[in-house]
Amino acid sequence: MKFKSKKNKKTLLIGIVFGLITLGSLILRFQNYEKLVNFHLDPPLFLNEVKDMVDSGKVRLIGPLVATKVIEGRYFFTGPTFYWLLAILGIALNWDVLLMTAFFAVFWMVTFILAFFWLRRRFGNLIALIIYALLSFVPFLVPYSRIIWNVNLVPFFGVLLLWFLEERKKRKLNWFLAGLFFGLGLSIHYSSGLWLLILLYYFLRELRERKFVLLNWVCLGLGAVLAEAPFLLFELKHNFYNLKTLLFQIKYYQPSVSYNLSFRYHRYYVLPLVPLICQAYGLFLERLKKIMTLRWLLTSQIVLIILFFVYSLFGPQREALINPENWYIARQKEVAQMIVDDGEETFEVAAIINSDTRAEELRWWLRLMGHEPMGVEEYNQADILYLVAPETRPPEEEKVYEINALRPFKIEKEVDLGDGYLFYKLRRLPKER
Repeated sequence: MKFKSKKNKKTLLIGIVFGLITLGSLILRFQNYEKLVNFHLDPPLFLNEVKDMVDSGKVRLIGPLVATKVIEGRYFFTGPTFYWLLAILGIALNWDVLLMTAFFAVFWMVTFILAFFWLRRRFGNLIALIIYALLSFVPFLVPYSRIIWNVNLVPFFGVLLLWFLEERKKRKLNWFLAGLFFGLGLSIHYSSGLWLLILLYYFLRELRERKFVLLNWVCLGLGAVLAEAPFLLFELKHNFYNLKTLLFQIKYYQPSVSYNLSFRYHRYYVLPLVPLICQAYGLFLERLKKIMTLRWLLTSQIVLIILFFVYSLFGPQREALINPENWYIARQKEVAQMIVDDGEETFEVAAIINSDTRAEELRWWLRLMGHEPMGVEEYNQADILYLVAPETRPPEEEKVYEINALRPFKIEKEVDLGDGYLFYKLRRLPKER
């Protein structure tokens, strides 16, 4: 009875610590949530394309284009899994961007919980709890919880891939499931291709240990093919467009303008490696347990956990985000409502506050308000352009296409939005003969 009571107390303590970490994770992700949600560049572009799919009733077989890998106007695309998920979320949540973004915040937390149970099997409760806390609080990952982005799903499938590879010897189904999760990750974001190195490791390991069984790898391949089936169907229907484009880019590749943006836009390449980093850190902590006392190990890790939490809570929270400073959703909706209230039937929108000069987020809100602008290829046909710009960039001096296409023009309206942003209504003037 005494042993059972001691075990119950240990289980209770683990549960309390786990609950506190989870609570802290919630606080970090949802404090000041409405102002920190990212809705710029990719997210509104994703939602506009998904809404097109839902409204048309035609299921897409491909997902987002890979904007950072473009050469001579040729793109390749990921699989449709992410867009199908967004379609379900959009319909279920009535296209509420804040709720849809919250799904991804919760999904990250589910990923951390999954990682805890996976790591506990190998390293025990203590190390699993330490890594769970570090994952939940690390400043690098917190901002990704506030954005609708396909790469947010990748670590979840990475954990499942490694877990089922570790359990592969128990039954053939685990090989199939490992392949399925690999394929789902690759369908969602091409950076999951890094996991091919993991598969190569297990392949060579089985060859070296003389445990290679062809049927096992066939099962894994079938799982991957099933996950990528819609994408492969698209390839068959379109004469292997993506494969040919990929080979073309490998042959003639030069980094695109978007690829040369600051590294903070491309740090997501680390995300497929998160499960491996967790595993490596678990091995590191396991080694530390052998060379230092438990008190010093716990002290060092608790200090690190607290530092992560404090920095994530009070530090520069926008560092890894793609949103322009203070361009939050409420302000975007305010601008869209101003456009609707102005009453123009045909018009264009643009923004020069970041690289997305087509103002995809304004297009999204105007679409929901039933007052859509002209298409992104019709700037030269518009007589009215609504523009959001920093006060340091007056439209008369701008050279971007969206403004140049309207010249000559006059400024018909100028509104100070606050925080250094100005809203303009530009009207085309007759060209002098």
